[in-house]
Amino acid sequence: MLILTRKADESITIGDSIVITVLAIEGERVKLGISAPREMLILRQEVFTAVQEQVKIQELLADKTEMEAFEQLRQLLASETEKDTEEPKADAS
Repeated sequence: MLILTRKADESITIGDSIVITVLAIEGERVKLGISAPREMLILRQEVFTAVQEQVKIQELLADKTEMEAFEQLRQLLASETEKDTEEPKADAS
């Protein structure tokens, strides 16, 4: 991971066609402006993750018989629920 320090109104260029500009810094929030070609998909990480999960579910449903698909979907959702409800373990040291 490349780590850069920028102030408000400073930019970073990626390749020939992407410019990321720090528009403002307000407390712990940073407002970014992204200039990129329209055909380039730009998503927040949490939206990207949700889209990938939906694609995974669609693939499961498309490749299996109905009963197999529903069972795999049930298992996938159960494992996701378990991940969401797990509490971080206290450090034993």
